[in-house]
Amino acid sequence: MREILERLLREQHETYEDLKQYIAKQGNRLSSVIDTIADAPFPMFIVIGADRRLIYNEAYVPILGSRHPFALGRPFFEVWPEVTEHVAPVIDDAFLGKSTLFQDMKAMLNRPTLQPAWFTFSYSPIRDEDGNIAAALCVCSETTEAVTARLRQAFLMDLQTAFHNTGDASEIIEIAQGAIGSHLGVSRVGYGWVDDSERYFTTPSNWTDGTVERQSGTHDLAAFGPAVLAALRGGVSLVICDSFTDARVSDPQSALAFQALQIRSVVTVSLIRSGRFVAALYVHNKEPRDWTEQELALIREVADRTWSALERAYAQANLHALAQRQSFLLTLSDQLRPLSSAEEIKQVSAQLLGEFLSVGRVGYGEIDASQEYVTVERDWSNGEMPSLGGETRRLEIFGPAIIAVLKGGRMLRLDSVYDNPVSVAYADGYASIGTRSLLVAPLLKEDRLVAILYVHEGEPRRWTDEEVAIASEVADRTWALIERARAESALRAVNATLEERVNQSLAERRIYASIVEDTDSPIQMIDRNYRFLGVNPAAKADYERVFGIRPHTGQSLLELLSHVPPQRDGAKAVWDRALAGEAFDQTGWWGEGDVERRAYEMRFRPVLAEDGTVGGAYLIGRDITELLKEQERLSLAEEQLRQAQKLEAIGQLTGGVAHDFNNLLTPIIGSLDILQRKQLGGEREQRMVAGAAQAAERARLLVQRLLAFARRQPLQATAVDVRELVHEMAGLISSTTGPQIHIAVDVWEHLPPVLADRNQLEMALLNLAVNARDAMPDGGTLRITAQASSGRETRPSELAKGDYICLSVSDTGSGMDDQTLKRATEPFFSTKGLGKGTGLGLSMVHGLALQSGGMLTIKSREGVGTNVEIWLPVSSGSLYDMEHPPTVATTALSGVALLVDDEGLVRLSTAEMLRELGYDVIEAESAEDALKLLGHGLTPRLLVTDHLMPGMTGTELARSIIAARPDVQVLVVSGYSDVEDVAPDLPRLTKPFRREDLVNMLTKPS
Repeated sequence: MREILERLLREQHETYEDLKQYIAKQGNRLSSVIDTIADAPFPMFIVIGADRRLIYNEAYVPILGSRHPFALGRPFFEVWPEVTEHVAPVIDDAFLGKSTLFQDMKAMLNRPTLQPAWFTFSYSPIRDEDGNIAAALCVCSETTEAVTARLRQAFLMDLQTAFHNTGDASEIIEIAQGAIGSHLGVSRVGYGWVDDSERYFTTPSNWTDGTVERQSGTHDLAAFGPAVLAALRGGVSLVICDSFTDARVSDPQSALAFQALQIRSVVTVSLIRSGRFVAALYVHNKEPRDWTEQELALIREVADRTWSALERAYAQANLHALAQRQSFLLTLSDQLRPLSSAEEIKQVSAQLLGEFLSVGRVGYGEIDASQEYVTVERDWSNGEMPSLGGETRRLEIFGPAIIAVLKGGRMLRLDSVYDNPVSVAYADGYASIGTRSLLVAPLLKEDRLVAILYVHEGEPRRWTDEEVAIASEVADRTWALIERARAESALRAVNATLEERVNQSLAERRIYASIVEDTDSPIQMIDRNYRFLGVNPAAKADYERVFGIRPHTGQSLLELLSHVPPQRDGAKAVWDRALAGEAFDQTGWWGEGDVERRAYEMRFRPVLAEDGTVGGAYLIGRDITELLKEQERLSLAEEQLRQAQKLEAIGQLTGGVAHDFNNLLTPIIGSLDILQRKQLGGEREQRMVAGAAQAAERARLLVQRLLAFARRQPLQATAVDVRELVHEMAGLISSTTGPQIHIAVDVWEHLPPVLADRNQLEMALLNLAVNARDAMPDGGTLRITAQASSGRETRPSELAKGDYICLSVSDTGSGMDDQTLKRATEPFFSTKGLGKGTGLGLSMVHGLALQSGGMLTIKSREGVGTNVEIWLPVSSGSLYDMEHPPTVATTALSGVALLVDDEGLVRLSTAEMLRELGYDVIEAESAEDALKLLGHGLTPRLLVTDHLMPGMTGTELARSIIAARPDVQVLVVSGYSDVEDVAPDLPRLTKPFRREDLVNMLTKPS
């Protein structure tokens, strides 16, 4: 061995010569010790010098393992760094001359992972020739196997003793987890069971050393990969030393599953019973670990002993539970048997079961015929969970998988609704009733789910097989008693009310007969020979009203109606359908000649004999004459409303367009007016300007008609003498219509004045006269009449209450058909042909009448003529005010005029007119700009402002300036006037306008 040591030292170390010289220097004694340990069969080594170099024999090589031959001649603590803390003091003592002995000392060694090992060893000093300590000798033996066997035996004995001292399954699991975890020094230990699919693993609790989190609940074993799942199902102990390097968990999904558990190494022992994977004991470590065979054997042993202890505990618990169950079921039967009410039976059963199982809530729910809803009348609660009594809920909130289980008649058991894959997606439905775990026993009748017994807990709970069996037994027994109680109750009700129902049936017949006699609906019955079997007074009265005769029982229907053959044949045809067995409803009109014609809704039904043959028929009718008339009136009113809405929409559009045209025409007409007055250009240019002015005037009139139709024209409503107006217009109308048409005027004397715009009324009268002329191309009579509404027999029902004057224009012309008459007041509708009319005449008159507070009516017949009536309200003012206007005080036209308009062209023409009149004009394009000018010291004498502008309106601007400076004259200009927008007390000028119109408004009396 000495030669081997020398060779190894020579091959492994450059310090061989130094070491050899050091050994030689110590003398023959150290060399003799080396020779002695080299040939010894017992593990020995010496440590030499201050750096404690290691020299060992062949027997020590197995202890070194992979550290040999590197360790030979190396410093001791470079070889064994992990034992420095405990062994360095011992070696130091040896070099001080002290000998030591240790038995079964534990050390944590890297082999290659950190593992416990036990040793018995001694250290002795080695002296040289001079008596100095040159080295230390260690004689050692590894006792790991003996110690671990001894510890394992003691551990198993303690474990078995602990198992025998308890009969509770949960305590057994807790003891096993804590014992193996502490013994092996791992991170986590747990125990749990597997569902029927051998995929979902539930662990109620687990032990940890505090460095990792607990992982209780239900876990999907498939998440750890197919290789892991196959090993567990196959009963092979799963051993993973490092999840980072193990090929079975190399895919990303499996790696994530291990990371979620905070583990790097694991041992799982599957428990297989009757060929099925039923439970498992798992040991986790957060660091990689090389599991020894002794450790694996111990884990398997603990798994088997735990299962055996649990089976013993379950068996004892089952025996105890069986005794308790029998006692409880006897008590349940004794308590329920005397009860006769189904609701009492359900309530008492729920309470007894709830108290026996110590749960939060128990109740019975009944399923409706659609199998979609469950209704709970009452239930029992321990006070911590709310009652569900009096509620109906949809079954779908609990998920289709669970509904399928119940409809299939299988017991539902959920330990935790949030951990079970069949319920977790619908956990919010359970949370809405405060439930976290539950048992549900389905109750079927003829393979249909009719009711359920539910047992609820507010926290997760592992239901035992015994609890499931008890709930199922209670459900079956209770429901049988409920159905028996309901059947007995129904039988008692039948027996108790039989006589009453017979009397009631007779009374009902008398009531029915009385109802038939007293009802307003005509009821009659005939046999197969058309003879009356019965006819009530209402039917007799209707026969008399419609046919002039009263029928009686036994009389033939056909003979009764023989004086009206068409009616008789019609009656026979409809009764034949009922006598043929047909049941039907029909609506028809009856009556002819001088009698009253009425409409009826009729219900015909055959009367069947006991053998099913038709023995007759009966009719129940309802007079719907007034209903049909009312429906006709309603349809007419709806059509009128639709037309009104249609015209209102067109009117709004037309008014807006006309307003925009007025803005465009204002600078055109104003500019042409200035050019005409200044006589610019030659005669040819003057004719062109005049022609343009005439075209602009025609456009202005067209816009006025559009505004009149849209009821947006600015009316200057005053008291108008209709008699005077008609007589003044007669000459103009006569010259307009020509000599072929005779003009007849019939106006009452002493008519009160009407409230209207005189100019617009004159134009309306002239338009109606022109329409009448065009309707009489070969001549005829045009009649103009005016009379008070009090002198007329009828007036339009749509008119509001009050006094009116009716001004009518009638002709003897071609007239209009119904379709043309309906469209007569539509804008742009004309029968005069292309280019012969605007189609705005009647629509303008219609708009004027409505805007004045009256209305327009038209009556016409083809070949006879047309009569147009304008109804205008009587004015409350006096004609004297119109005949004697106040003296005009002409306002001096000079000073500063502030002109406000958002249209630049309008400002341009209006400013020119004002300057011609003598004003100094300051322009602003908005009310806000005008106010800024006033704020900077502008003091105008006149304000001319457009009404419709972005932001503040002209009316609002005028009000603001008048409030601050009452001496400023204001004039509001607008394309049309809306009563709600433009204040009637402010002077207004309508677009488009000429200089003359502007002067008239500015010189009106103040």
